[in-house]
Amino acid sequence: MLDVEFFKRPEHPSEIAAATVAAENPSARVYKWNLAPGGATTLHVHEHPYILLAVTSSRLKTTAPDGTSAIEVIKAGDSRWVNAKGPHTLTNAGSADRRIVEIELK
Repeated sequence: MLDVEFFKRPEHPSEIAAATVAAENPSARVYKWNLAPGGATTLHVHEHPYILLAVTSSRLKTTAPDGTSAIEVIKAGDSRWVNAKGPHTLTNAGSADRRIVEIELK
Protein backbone atom coordinates (compact mmCIF):
# COMPACT_ATOMS: atom_id res chain seq x y z
CA MET A 1 0.00 0.00 0.00
CA LEU A 2 1.23 3.48 -0.85
CA ASP A 3 -0.35 6.45 0.89
CA VAL A 4 0.20 9.76 -0.92
CA GLU A 5 -0.91 13.06 0.58
CA PHE A 6 -0.50 16.30 -1.34
CA PHE A 7 -0.37 19.34 0.92
CA LYS A 8 -0.16 21.87 -1.88
CA ARG A 9 -1.08 21.50 -5.53
CA PRO A 10 0.77 23.30 -8.32
CA GLU A 11 -0.38 26.85 -9.08
CA HIS A 12 -2.14 25.74 -12.27
CA PRO A 13 -3.52 22.36 -13.32
CA SER A 14 -1.55 20.20 -15.72
CA GLU A 15 -2.99 20.87 -19.16
CA ILE A 16 -1.82 17.67 -20.87
CA ALA A 17 -1.75 14.03 -19.90
CA ALA A 18 1.59 12.26 -20.29
CA ALA A 19 -0.13 9.06 -21.48
CA THR A 20 -3.39 7.16 -21.13
CA VAL A 21 -4.77 8.02 -17.71
CA ALA A 22 -5.55 5.02 -15.47
CA ALA A 23 -7.20 7.13 -12.73
CA GLU A 24 -7.68 10.80 -12.03
CA ASN A 25 -9.03 13.20 -9.42
CA PRO A 26 -8.71 16.98 -8.94
CA SER A 27 -5.24 16.55 -7.36
CA ALA A 28 -3.48 13.83 -9.37
CA ARG A 29 -3.33 11.60 -12.44
CA VAL A 30 -2.23 7.97 -12.38
CA TYR A 31 -0.47 6.25 -15.28
CA LYS A 32 0.27 2.51 -15.54
CA TRP A 33 3.11 1.27 -17.71
CA ASN A 34 3.51 -2.43 -18.61
CA LEU A 35 6.78 -2.87 -20.46
CA ALA A 36 8.07 -6.03 -22.12
CA PRO A 37 11.87 -6.52 -22.26
CA GLY A 38 13.18 -3.74 -24.51
CA GLY A 39 9.72 -2.13 -24.56
CA ALA A 40 9.47 1.63 -24.19
CA THR A 41 6.90 4.26 -23.34
CA THR A 42 6.01 6.88 -25.89
CA LEU A 43 7.95 10.12 -25.73
CA HIS A 44 6.14 12.11 -23.06
CA VAL A 45 6.55 15.00 -20.64
CA HIS A 46 5.21 15.62 -17.15
CA GLU A 47 4.22 19.21 -16.45
CA HIS A 48 4.43 18.70 -12.69
CA PRO A 49 6.36 16.50 -10.23
CA TYR A 50 5.36 12.86 -9.90
CA ILE A 51 5.98 9.70 -7.92
CA LEU A 52 7.28 6.63 -9.76
CA LEU A 53 6.34 3.34 -8.06
CA ALA A 54 7.90 0.06 -9.15
CA VAL A 55 5.24 -2.66 -9.11
CA THR A 56 7.94 -5.13 -10.16
CA SER A 57 11.69 -4.78 -9.70
CA SER A 58 12.85 -2.88 -12.72
CA ARG A 59 15.91 -1.75 -14.61
CA LEU A 60 14.65 1.41 -16.30
CA LYS A 61 16.44 3.45 -18.93
CA THR A 62 15.33 7.08 -19.24
CA THR A 63 16.19 8.71 -22.58
CA ALA A 64 15.89 12.36 -23.62
CA PRO A 65 15.21 13.43 -27.23
CA ASP A 66 18.91 14.28 -27.70
CA GLY A 67 19.83 10.65 -26.97
CA THR A 68 21.29 11.13 -23.50
CA SER A 69 20.18 8.39 -21.15
CA ALA A 70 20.54 6.98 -17.66
CA ILE A 71 19.69 3.59 -16.19
CA GLU A 72 18.24 3.14 -12.71
CA VAL A 73 17.47 -0.10 -10.90
CA ILE A 74 14.53 0.02 -8.51
CA LYS A 75 13.13 -2.79 -6.40
CA ALA A 76 9.48 -3.83 -6.34
CA GLY A 77 7.58 -1.55 -3.99
CA ASP A 78 10.20 1.22 -4.08
CA SER A 79 9.17 4.70 -5.09
CA ARG A 80 11.00 7.77 -6.38
CA TRP A 81 10.00 11.43 -6.29
CA VAL A 82 10.69 12.96 -9.71
CA ASN A 83 10.58 16.70 -10.32
CA ALA A 84 9.05 17.74 -13.62
CA LYS A 85 11.52 17.17 -16.46
CA GLY A 86 11.69 17.60 -20.18
CA PRO A 87 10.44 15.05 -22.70
CA HIS A 88 11.66 11.48 -22.18
CA THR A 89 10.96 7.81 -22.77
CA LEU A 90 11.29 4.95 -20.29
CA THR A 91 12.63 1.65 -21.58
CA ASN A 92 12.60 -1.71 -19.80
CA ALA A 93 16.32 -2.50 -19.81
CA GLY A 94 15.71 -5.86 -18.11
CA SER A 95 14.98 -9.36 -19.34
CA ALA A 96 11.40 -9.82 -18.03
CA ASP A 97 8.11 -7.92 -18.18
CA ARG A 98 8.06 -4.92 -15.85
CA ARG A 99 5.31 -2.72 -14.46
CA ILE A 100 5.46 0.76 -12.99
CA VAL A 101 2.87 3.29 -11.85
CA GLU A 102 3.33 7.05 -11.94
CA ILE A 103 1.27 9.43 -9.78
CA GLU A 104 1.53 12.95 -11.19
CA LEU A 105 0.50 16.10 -9.33
CA LYS A 106 -2.17 17.92 -11.21
